[in-house]
Amino acid sequence: MTQSEQKDRARRDETLRVVDRRSFTAEGERRLPDAASEETPVLPAPPSPPSASASAPKSRTGLTGGDAATAEEQDPVASAHFQNLVLNLARQAAASLGATRHPLTGQIEIDLEAAQQMIALLQALRLKTQGNRSADETELLEGLIADLQMQYVATRSKATQKP
Repeated sequence: MTQSEQKDRARRDETLRVVDRRSFTAEGERRLPDAASEETPVLPAPPSPPSASASAPKSRTGLTGGDAATAEEQDPVASAHFQNLVLNLARQAAASLGATRHPLTGQIEIDLEAAQQMIALLQALRLKTQGNRSADETELLEGLIADLQMQYVATRSKATQKP
């Protein structure tokens, strides 16, 4: 038997071990991840990204209320993803209101129904994330919704005034 055949056979004979490392149960309660066994290598925790507020005392001033974690404890990657989601929805709404030209035709196209739908999605996002946003996220979301609503009303008014 060759060495590669021996390795293949050894791999097939290995047992599969699944370690549940989720931090929360299906009901949303905190749980301890399964303990790593002696045969499972334990990797060191990745270093936390440096933040300007790491030395600042933790407080709830950066949040909009509720039982959410402090702003310093929030995941910066999740916050960036949330902000990107909000900005993408706002860009789609603005494009539907004629803020940009269509990339293929070069024409300014206005789709009030699509704009209204994007604004409604942002409002739903605001409602569902209430109490879980940082002050910056709240300011971004509230400002975009207000601006888009004003643009929507102005665009709709112009569309109804045209003969």
